Amino acid sequence: MSQIFSWQESDSEEFIDYGRYFVPQREYQLQTIADLIPRPGGEAHILELSCGEGLLAEELLRRFPDVTLYGYDLSPAMLEQATQRLAHFGDRFVPRQFDLNDLEWRTGKPTFHAVVSSLTVHHLDGPDKLRLFLDLYPMLLPGGTLVIADLVAPTRKLGTAVAAKAWDEAVRQRSQQLDGNDDGLTQFERLKWNLYRYPEDPETAIDKPSSLLDQLKWVEQAGFTAVDVHWMLAGHVIYSGVKR
Repeated sequence: MSQIFSWQESDSEEFIDYGRYFVPQREYQLQTIADLIPRPGGEAHILELSCGEGLLAEELLRRFPDVTLYGYDLSPAMLEQATQRLAHFGDRFVPRQFDLNDLEWRTGKPTFHAVVSSLTVHHLDGPDKLRLFLDLYPMLLPGGTLVIADLVAPTRKLGTAVAAKAWDEAVRQRSQQLDGNDDGLTQFERLKWNLYRYPEDPETAIDKPSSLLDQLKWVEQAGFTAVDVHWMLAGHVIYSGVKR
């Protein structure tokens, strides 16, 4: 499998500081992901890949009181933030440090009612995305749901330009909404966070988004049914599939 390059704790700290500006319609995304998961009939387990500071986990634990959520992340700083945020849920939140690219955590045991992920799958290249979906399928119980929120690669230059412009505008609007100024957009530009405007060197890139169509095909190839897209803005999408 290919290597995930150089995500540093400094990147985690920046995202903790500025994610509220940088993620388009963040609260709506969290609610949409939760809406796509059927309410379990009793105790159930949900796996979140790259749980970050625990915002999605908080939404899911609040929404589903019988759920235990397993939050995996590479970053100790993120896991510390998530553990603090979710302390009031007690042992219903189970944190674990992991590397998305490793195979060790991919147990193949049908354990989970749902697997969710936000802004992490784009760190894998195309073949490794397919491998991930293939490995997640047997980890879900029959009827289990996979929900992915992530960045996708436009298929032509004009599409990339549209995504870049839309992301800048989403950050500007968010900054105005939260603070009444453009400081969030200033930081977004300073950090060159908009990968559609500031593409990385392919040889060392940590961001490797694939086209939306390719990802939907890979999810179907892994065995999922009812594969669908539920939201899209500024190169960000939410899609899902259901285990047979």
